[in-house]
Amino acid sequence: MHKESATPSYRYYVRLNEKENTDFISLYERSGARTKSDFIRARLFSHTFKVITTDKSTVDFYNRLTEVNAQIRKIGLLYNQTVRAINSYHSAKVAHTLLEKLNDNTAELQGLLETSISLAEEIRSKWLQK
Repeated sequence: MHKESATPSYRYYVRLNEKENTDFISLYERSGARTKSDFIRARLFSHTFKVITTDKSTVDFYNRLTEVNAQIRKIGLLYNQTVRAINSYHSAKVAHTLLEKLNDNTAELQGLLETSISLAEEIRSKWLQK
């Protein structure tokens, strides 16, 4: 009876030109395979493998969204500081007037944030769902 060994014992050599090698390396890097040998074995024997792609526009969108989130946090801190300063250093009448203006600006900011959220949801539903 012939017993099969799990240890690889055969080796093959292949020569690639510059373009083929570039394409091979690109496919290998996107595959997520641990080694080039694992990648080649999977391709030769039609094993399924995953391809990892990065969409530059999605990364840019994510970075911009992160920046907007940081700015929103700053606005929240400044908002609290403004209200505290208005209440501490102004008369009740002046404070009331300034707080009304602040409230109007806050409503405008809220509208812009709602628009941003709806655009982000639209982008997620159209482009990020695979």
